[in-house]
Amino acid sequence: MTSIPVRVLWIAMVAICAAVGEVQAVNVVSNGGFDAGFLGWTRVDQVGGDGTFFLQTGTTSPVNGDAVPSPPQGVTAAMTDAQGPGSHVLYQDVVISAVVPSAALSFDVFVGNRADAFFTPNTLDFSTPALNQQARVDILGSGANPFSVAASDVLMNAFRTNVGDPLVSGYTHFALDVTALLNAHLSQTLRLRFAEVDNVNVFQFGVDNVALDIGTPQVVPEPASWVLLFTAGLGLAWRQRRRAGRQT
Repeated sequence: MTSIPVRVLWIAMVAICAAVGEVQAVNVVSNGGFDAGFLGWTRVDQVGGDGTFFLQTGTTSPVNGDAVPSPPQGVTAAMTDAQGPGSHVLYQDVVISAVVPSAALSFDVFVGNRADAFFTPNTLDFSTPALNQQARVDILGSGANPFSVAASDVLMNAFRTNVGDPLVSGYTHFALDVTALLNAHLSQTLRLRFAEVDNVNVFQFGVDNVALDIGTPQVVPEPASWVLLFTAGLGLAWRQRRRAGRQT
């Protein structure tokens, strides 16, 4: 009886793996590149302030015309700008109803602080007596006020400017594992929030390329299917071996 070479077995296993396929990811954030404007997003601005999140293209800011980098994805980004103090929130709500094997939050942000420093009191209120010049990205729990920074509402802080950070930085990509967080809050409305507040000087906060990629379970064949796949893999490997033998 002729034994099956190890190389043939290896080719058969490769064929099986190819048939099984890889884990797929689905982005559950709508319009994360803002190519459809603000469709799927909600903008909220603190009453009495100036400015908002605008759609930004090219290399100048929407209101003041300051130099900014071009959007990293497509031709459009979301960006705050104003000629006076204000507090601005951009958010999208998502609900995950079933346990996920993996989940990753990713986004690109541009920081354009035209003041001489960051000021980071634990509030998004621009009218506070304290200096307030900062930006942040959070995942909020169900029912949270869009401007809340309470520990009971902020399930995860994904990004925040800090005192001493570079005042102006190009678009930076962030990616965070949020698998455990989503699985701990199934069927709850989670709010992905981008926020910027300024009462010192102009502040542009750019956002683009937002994604919440949810992994879908890998398809595993039934035992009988494994046999068929292995047999098919062996057949493919054996034909390749015979073809190689004839060529020599």
